[in-house]
Amino acid sequence: MYPVSPAFQAAVYAPSRRVAGKVTFDISDVTAAGDVSNITVTTQATAISDKAQLIDKDRNATYNLATLETDRFRLDGSFSFADDAAPANNAERGYVSDALCDSDGEFASHPTITITFGSTHSSVGLTITFDAFNGEYATDFIVTAYDASNVVIDTVTVTGNTSTQPKPLGQLLNYKKIVVEIVKWSVGDRRARVLEIDFGIVEVYTDDNLISMGLIEEMDMSGSKLPSPEFDFTVDNSDRAFNILNPTGFYKYLQQRQQVIAELGVDIGGGLIEYVPLGNYLLWEWTSDEGSLTASFTARTNLDLMANFDYENGTPDSQSLADLAESLFALCGIPNYSIDPALAGITTNSLAKKTTCKNALQMVALAGCANIFVTRDNTITLRCLSLGDPDDVVTLDNMYAEAQIELEKIVKQVAVTYWTDLDTSSVSTVTAAGVDVGDVLKLEGNTFINSSGRATAVANWLLAQKAYRAKYAINWRGNPAQELVDVILIENTYGSSMSAFITKTDLTYKGYLRAKTEAHGVVN
Repeated sequence: MYPVSPAFQAAVYAPSRRVAGKVTFDISDVTAAGDVSNITVTTQATAISDKAQLIDKDRNATYNLATLETDRFRLDGSFSFADDAAPANNAERGYVSDALCDSDGEFASHPTITITFGSTHSSVGLTITFDAFNGEYATDFIVTAYDASNVVIDTVTVTGNTSTQPKPLGQLLNYKKIVVEIVKWSVGDRRARVLEIDFGIVEVYTDDNLISMGLIEEMDMSGSKLPSPEFDFTVDNSDRAFNILNPTGFYKYLQQRQQVIAELGVDIGGGLIEYVPLGNYLLWEWTSDEGSLTASFTARTNLDLMANFDYENGTPDSQSLADLAESLFALCGIPNYSIDPALAGITTNSLAKKTTCKNALQMVALAGCANIFVTRDNTITLRCLSLGDPDDVVTLDNMYAEAQIELEKIVKQVAVTYWTDLDTSSVSTVTAAGVDVGDVLKLEGNTFINSSGRATAVANWLLAQKAYRAKYAINWRGNPAQELVDVILIENTYGSSMSAFITKTDLTYKGYLRAKTEAHGVVN
């Protein structure tokens, strides 16, 4: 469960509540950041600056680091001391200039950031994130784009800026170098601070222009399916920004895999909204009919990307399941993953006929008795689950109707095939004690299972997973802080609450929040 404040937990279950939605949509060239060949800056402040973070898609400083600049060393609990000995401990901080501006905000020598690419790129503009933590920014700055011959394509001069995240627009077509020059700062006696430079426009949609959004995320207890989360949202398009025929619009800059960050918040009082993440997604599909006043988008996760890569191995290669999973992620270029340490102690010969990396990862999880799901920061996770203490309670007061309970079919026997090579197989069978009537579950094509002992372990695990056959369907007000595989207590009219894993969340937001949650537990 995502950590929230006591005020959030009280507000989300209050009889009357106000929920707010937010979608951050990065309409940037998805290949640009990965194609950066060099970043040069005027002298940066030691320990509190890291120019490499300018292109890491993180637009929030981790700490508000105290310095000897005017009013940046207040002892009110809002500042943290920098770790000079180990700068990496200062986490996200972006570029911080060594030079300070004068009392009027003017820099004698302009802090400059130069970003060079390996090939050319195009965008409708840039988005520059300054010091949002303290509400400080460059009031005057210059953006210049150069082509492959180092000839100026376009220069955008900004004066009188009042935003911590401005979006200087220009015809930035086929640029190979971008230079950002900071002329004047909003507060005197300060260093320039730039957290992020996005090679495109970062649009933030809130309730003023966010029509609706929805999330479906799911996890299969027995690993027989491998669903990927799907997030969709619809925005106001009355300005025709996403219309296909608009020559100055955004449509021609839309690309698959552009970043979409979704959040839901609750009013915790005093006009404050506390947001929790719904996910960090990749744009997949979009639609906007000419003349339409709305535009709709669908985003998915890295798990879908793995279906575009193939895996095949006809030569035995003994390695752990954890190492095999890591090689699959590397093959797909996916850096965000989490593998249960238990998989490091299980070996496989890695043999497989041609399949997708997504299917191969499913085979790894089954062979390792682990579940697969995607967390809301787009981390593909393989974890051996166990039903522990509850993370939250769904009460009758927050349900529209009492949870429906369905008992899925009982499994009396599991037969798992193991493979010594791609053509030679045998079967290990496990039978449930005391069960005379039920289904027989077969796992036949997983060539990463290579011994009778491993096949028996997988069969026992599948039998245990199928014991979670009490499926609860809850139609209720919802809590966006609840995540997949959280353990919840489900209240009923007969006394004791039922404990179960969250296996599916379906959230719908249209100015108000409504949820459908599925959970699996054992039969009491």
